[in-house]
Amino acid sequence: MRVKIDDLISFGACGRVYTGRITSDPMERVVAVKKSLWAPSIKNSMLRHEACTILALKGHENIPQVFAYGRSQCFEYMALEILGADIDTPLGNPEGLTVSNLVALACQMIGALEHAHSHHIVHCDVKPFNFLFDHNPATGLIKLIDFGLAKVYRDPRTLEHVEPTTTSHADGTRAFISLNVHLHHNPLRRDDMESLAYTIAALLCDGLPWYDVSHSECFAVKQTWSGAALCAGYDPVFGEFVDYTRSLHFREAPDYEGWRRRFLALAPHLCGRPLYNPADRSTRVGERRGNGAPTASVVRPKPSSHTSARDKLIPDERRYCPRSTWARAASVGDENVVGDEGKMVREHLECIEEPPMSDVKGEIMYID
Repeated sequence: MRVKIDDLISFGACGRVYTGRITSDPMERVVAVKKSLWAPSIKNSMLRHEACTILALKGHENIPQVFAYGRSQCFEYMALEILGADIDTPLGNPEGLTVSNLVALACQMIGALEHAHSHHIVHCDVKPFNFLFDHNPATGLIKLIDFGLAKVYRDPRTLEHVEPTTTSHADGTRAFISLNVHLHHNPLRRDDMESLAYTIAALLCDGLPWYDVSHSECFAVKQTWSGAALCAGYDPVFGEFVDYTRSLHFREAPDYEGWRRRFLALAPHLCGRPLYNPADRSTRVGERRGNGAPTASVVRPKPSSHTSARDKLIPDERRYCPRSTWARAASVGDENVVGDEGKMVREHLECIEEPPMSDVKGEIMYID
């Protein structure tokens, strides 16, 4: 197959995502192509690790499909299904986000994490911008993306849990990482769940009080906010979920089903299969209510992720980025790989190879 890279649609610390077209397909099927810097010195590249993690989790409705992986002298590529906007987007739309739809999102997010955790994997970067709507909004589904930081928290064969350790830095996104990860404890199921609690609170209140504080102050501000204060003015279940996730012990398995039931009690009509409904116009969320703030003033700016990737770039940069502008190639520790990752991509994914640029509109790749 032949794949052509088109527009840049997203970028982050570890790579950039473009739309791509399989030009050898009669219908020119559209895919997403993630591109990251690669170096021969890298043993377990982050993008290959991400592809293999998605492979290990395949078959769940909230996990995207991955189709191909490959690398050139300088870059590596992954092709996966094209998705829609992130789940934070409805907050900026006139129709807003409703309680019913927030419940549907919460239940699907819990389901995605439960599935990952059942396969011995913690995501390590749970946040609103890593949950995207399905490309077809009518499905009502969302997908969890960006598994580059994913880690293995127990041995897949023996189920022996990892031991407590400290890390040199806090993986994840500052506003959403757990209090324990702020303290450089190794991330576990409890930390994914605490990040999920902040994700739900951010959707509920259109932001978090610590969005605009400095890196050094974030932990201090975050720990002053109880769940009740953070979600004041809304049903207590939201604040109780924050406090519950903070109380989880090192090896404790979260009560996924119990919290799904509690959230579904707010929208009983969703019981069975909670799906997002773009046409829902019931009670809305998306603003801070109440006065449960533990600090004198609360700053609630929009996160920078609300600005599209294309708006941040000069027009030609979407097609070509000098190698020096890319984040340094990153490696994954042997203890966090999900099996023989080289063998996994060879046996289960098609291979992407990068030829020279063929025209000014995009990059051409070939999939054998």
